[in-house]
Amino acid sequence: MAYETFIPTVWNANLMRELEGKYVLAKHTYRAFEGQVTEQGDSVRFFGVGRPTIHQTTVPAGKNILHRDLPAPEEIENTTITMPIQQIRYYNYTVGDIDKLQMKWDGRVISAYQQETADGLASEVDKYLGQTVFREAPVFSNSFAAASTKIITVTAGDSVASGDTKKQNVLELLDDIVEKARENNISDKTKLYVAVSPKIEKIMRQRLISISTDNVVLIEGKEYLKYYNLYIEWSNNLYSTTNYELLTVRTDRAVGFAHPHTHVEPYRPEKGFADAIKGFILFDAMILRPKEIFTAKVTV
Repeated sequence: MAYETFIPTVWNANLMRELEGKYVLAKHTYRAFEGQVTEQGDSVRFFGVGRPTIHQTTVPAGKNILHRDLPAPEEIENTTITMPIQQIRYYNYTVGDIDKLQMKWDGRVISAYQQETADGLASEVDKYLGQTVFREAPVFSNSFAAASTKIITVTAGDSVASGDTKKQNVLELLDDIVEKARENNISDKTKLYVAVSPKIEKIMRQRLISISTDNVVLIEGKEYLKYYNLYIEWSNNLYSTTNYELLTVRTDRAVGFAHPHTHVEPYRPEKGFADAIKGFILFDAMILRPKEIFTAKVTV
C-alpha cells in the first residue's frame, strides 16, 4: 500500500474547515443541534427557546408585587424539532501515489485535491438548500406580481405600476419584504441575508451605486452588498426556470442546517495501479422559522 501517511481524521478536519469557508447559502443557518449521526436516517434535534410572559403593573401596586407577591416562575415552553439526516454526497477518484503526493511540493498537490473536493461538496450542499429547502417557503407577492404566477419583474430604474409591463425597482421590492418582516416582529437590528442570482445582484449593485457609494461590507472576509439591515450575496445554486429566478431573504435562524458526519478512506482499487480516495458527507436542512424566510419569483 502507498497511503500509510494518509490520516483520515486530518483530511476530514481540513475538509470541514474548507467547507465552512466555501458555503454561501448554508453559511447563514441555525446549527444548534445535538445527536449522534453515523449513517443515513439518523436524526438530530434543533432546540428553540420560547418567549417568556411579560407582566404589567404600576407603582405603588407594583411595590408589593416585586417585594412580596411575585408570581411563581413560569416554565417557558421550549421547542424541539427533529430532523432526519437523509442527504448524502460522495466522491471517489484516483490520485496516483498518495504518499508521494503528500510529500510533493510540501503537500500542495494533495491540498489542491482537497480544495477541489470541498468546492464540489459545498456547491452540492448549497444547491440542495437553494433548489429544495428554500422553495418550501411561502412565495411573496405584492401589487407588482403577476396574478397567476406571482412573478415580479424587477429593474434598476423607476417602478412602473400600471399597464401591461409592470416593473418594480429592485430595492423597493426589498423594502416591501422588509415591511413583511416587520409585521412578523423581526427587528431592524436583525441581519437579513438576501440571496439572488448574479444577474439580479448586478441590478441591485447598479441601483445601490446610483444612490450611495457606501454599500459594500466585509463579514468574515466575504463581501456583501449592504442595504439597511440587508446583506446581499449572489449564488448560482438558487432555483430558477426559463420564466423566473428565486430571490430569498432570511434571518440566520430561519433554516436549520446539520452536517454531522464526514467520512473518507484511502484505498488501492483492484483493477489499477493508482491509489484512490473515496468519501462522503451526511447533511440535511429544513425551515425552522417559516416567518423568518421570504422568497420571491423575480425576472428582468
